[in-house]
Amino acid sequence: MSDSVQSDPLKPGYDFNAHMVAGLTPIEAGEELDFTIDRPAGMKGYILNMTIKGCGTVFHGEDSFDVKEGDLLLLPPGVPHFYHRKADSLAWHHRWIYFRPRAYWNNRLKWQQCINGVYYTKGMLLEDRIAIEALFAQVEELGQHSDPYSDELRLNLLEQILIRCKMNQPCLIKKRVDPRISEVIHYISSRLNEDVSNEQLAKLICLSPSRLGHLFRDEIGMTITQWRDDQRISRAKQLLVTSNYSINQISRLIGYSDPLYFSRVFKKKAGLSPKLYRDKLM
Repeated sequence: MSDSVQSDPLKPGYDFNAHMVAGLTPIEAGEELDFTIDRPAGMKGYILNMTIKGCGTVFHGEDSFDVKEGDLLLLPPGVPHFYHRKADSLAWHHRWIYFRPRAYWNNRLKWQQCINGVYYTKGMLLEDRIAIEALFAQVEELGQHSDPYSDELRLNLLEQILIRCKMNQPCLIKKRVDPRISEVIHYISSRLNEDVSNEQLAKLICLSPSRLGHLFRDEIGMTITQWRDDQRISRAKQLLVTSNYSINQISRLIGYSDPLYFSRVFKKKAGLSPKLYRDKLM
């Protein structure tokens, strides 16, 4: 018996011992990849799966359901995997990303529809499907490079996919966020370490600062400052458990020039100081 390690993630026996792996599985009836994925104990990380051609079946018996072009699956850690090409479909091509999430992604990893722990999203608008598939392809393409920041870029692309998936949940489709507020959120998110003023943000979307403040609160349910603090503290939590940066360094990295003020905000949001939070989780 060979002790060689399976190097092809499309074949049984591949060890997904990585923070992110992405690929395309082109299953054709009767071909080499036409077999059932059966992992009773699931996996250590998440798998995000998007059907781009044909049809697949998840689970069996009364719990089974089909996925077709444009449908998405999200399989959390430890959830059993059982899926294959649908019996009467000639093909099932699906893009997938295996990943370990960032600490502040928790809310994005819970979708409205779920069967046996597997989340699914169906019936997306064509424009969203096209955008998400393009992001999947970019994640896979970047995984073939070892350039500086390629991993960070892949994480950013994956985060965009998860946000788009969250926006396509049935409970949220009825109330889409105003595109102007979406633009402000994207602008702030990409500059969390900067103190961008409300005046700058208002100018970005051609509104007065007062009108922006009212619109943001109506759409998001909190002020711009409160929302930015939430994002900064989420980022701080991640850095506290995944880096060796000092608390003062983390304070500066996320945009707080005063470490004492950062500690006060952190304790208000997290219920304990940054130091105790790190000690508790390390």
